[in-house]
Amino acid sequence: MIQAQADAFFPGPKGVRSSRIGTADLHAHSSLSDGTLTVEALIRLAARKGISCLSITDHDNVDSFPQGQHLAEELGIELIPGIELSSVYQGKDIHILGYFCDNTNLALNLELEEQAKVRHTRVKAIIKKLNALGIELSYEKVLTFCKGPVIGRPHIAMAMVAEEYVSCFAEAFHKYLAENALAYVEKKGISPQQAIRLIENAGGIAVMAHPMKTNADQLLEPLVEAGLKGIEIFCPGQKGSAGRKYRDFALKHNLVGTGGSDFHSEGTAVSLGSMKMPYSVVDALKERREKSHAEWF
Repeated sequence: MIQAQADAFFPGPKGVRSSRIGTADLHAHSSLSDGTLTVEALIRLAARKGISCLSITDHDNVDSFPQGQHLAEELGIELIPGIELSSVYQGKDIHILGYFCDNTNLALNLELEEQAKVRHTRVKAIIKKLNALGIELSYEKVLTFCKGPVIGRPHIAMAMVAEEYVSCFAEAFHKYLAENALAYVEKKGISPQQAIRLIENAGGIAVMAHPMKTNADQLLEPLVEAGLKGIEIFCPGQKGSAGRKYRDFALKHNLVGTGGSDFHSEGTAVSLGSMKMPYSVVDALKERREKSHAEWF
């Protein structure tokens, strides 16, 4: 019954069903970006929770797969290469998930190097604004909260909490770091269409991340035309009618409907595996990837 309901809610090409028993979490972050667990710790947590398939989709970083592949195999977990690639549309952050990308792809890695530089420049600009507001936070202090190569606003928020300028992570974003907040600095970067092309050229499948949170529905159809192959229909804060709305969009445009916990840290409201996908979703992504490769060649 559960599998039948899941297959009905999570559409895939040609109504793909799977005979494999198991569940997947296709959206999680490690300390390589803004998560708190190392790749190893995250994979071990997935094993303890009985997750059979995991994709670590770190922001603008593809190192989780080579770091975790062997451990995942030892623990009987299928690890799918993943990334959450940043892009910008009219000043708004648009995140495109990429699955099955070749982590050695030159064009993708060159873009990630460029994005890393942009991230550091943006963090310094935000800190400058905070300093002007009387918040004496240093760039060096923020760096101590960044455990991997990808720095961002969450690390500024962590530093602000530690220095007691705010009482919690959410307050840091609400008052200072979110769009239109006091210390917000607009992000610069590639377009969502360029992000999709980078993912495709690296052999991957592009999926729209958390569309309700992104709040740019007018962009969805142009992205389908640009090569988008899937859309998250089940993720934190996007349930019920919102989930059905994006499920219907996926069905209309023959997209793979995916989802995941968007896990970042233990002890928070969103735990790893809290939004498990049926394995049929993984099969649908693999089928779409094979079909795309056949069309390219």
